[in-house]
Amino acid sequence: MSATSDRKLRIVIPGGSGQVGQVLARHLYAQGHVVTVLSRHPEPSSWQVLPWNGRDLGTWTNAIDGADIVINLAGRSVNCRYTPANRREIMDSRLLSTRVVGQAIAQATKPLTLWINASTATIYRHALDRAMDESTGELGGHEADAPSTWSFSIDVATSWEREFFAADTPHTRRIVLRSAMIMSPDPGGIFDTLLRLVRAGLGGKAAS
Repeated sequence: MSATSDRKLRIVIPGGSGQVGQVLARHLYAQGHVVTVLSRHPEPSSWQVLPWNGRDLGTWTNAIDGADIVINLAGRSVNCRYTPANRREIMDSRLLSTRVVGQAIAQATKPLTLWINASTATIYRHALDRAMDESTGELGGHEADAPSTWSFSIDVATSWEREFFAADTPHTRRIVLRSAMIMSPDPGGIFDTLLRLVRAGLGGKAAS
């Protein structure tokens, strides 16, 4: 996906109307790639935006059939109170969207080259002794001093990746994107939220 590449790719971004999806779609579209975003609430854009509900197969699967890359970013924002209803939506929005994207890729007439699926760095143990990375990182959930309130987030992370790798897509390379909080100057993201707190005089020191 280099800007210097002559090949223009067909890229589908489920959940691409969120903060990260908009940044990514804007970047890829500017490089000349053919970008299609799948959104529960489609709005006019420079690139193609198709409606989907993140649960069921539909006409949106035509965009995946013949695409080069799918980057699935679908999932309800975790910037909310963790009520039982919100917890269900956080979990279901990730598992069901991943499942239906896998079904769409599996039934495509042309195997997809690459499927990137969002995940979270929360899957690693909370570590202050060393960095956790994809090569040597240790999965969390078994630390003796881990608060019980962490168990839901870890369960979301492991269930999400389990659903992803259970998909029957043997001809497609798969990568999980284990990201932490992503800072962007765009409105509506975590940086925007923290900045408003600072401007209200509620900002504090982060880390040591």
